[in-house]
Amino acid sequence: MKTTQLSYISTAKSGLKKEDFVTILDKAITSNSAIGVTGILVYCNGFFFQILEGETDKVMKLFNKITLDHRHENVVKLQHNQVGSRVFDRWNMAFKSYNTSLKTLDNFTDDEYFPYLSKMTNEENSVTLRLLSDFFRLNS
Repeated sequence: MKTTQLSYISTAKSGLKKEDFVTILDKAITSNSAIGVTGILVYCNGFFFQILEGETDKVMKLFNKITLDHRHENVVKLQHNQVGSRVFDRWNMAFKSYNTSLKTLDNFTDDEYFPYLSKMTNEENSVTLRLLSDFFRLNS
């Protein structure tokens, strides 16, 4: 069964604290689980990159809600397409940060994630995953 995959970037509002990220992740994990959405949120140097996966109507409703969130601005949708399978099916919301103060919130290690991302990028041949891979490479 095909699934919708949507990715976007945005600029974080200045002044976000670790507690804000904890709130974002806790809410995302709970609400995504309830609606069957999976994905990843990456934060680095004031920028968010996110991939959402799930049923089209649920992904679009969530994305529209996200665009209204006051904790970021300049939301730019990068890609919205159908894929054969979910890439982040193990995570209601995976999180990766390149900011030292947020590293304790990461829910996987670099040693776990980079090989996984490389494997999935090769298998899926996805523009979204290539963008994510480039985002990691440019910010690490």
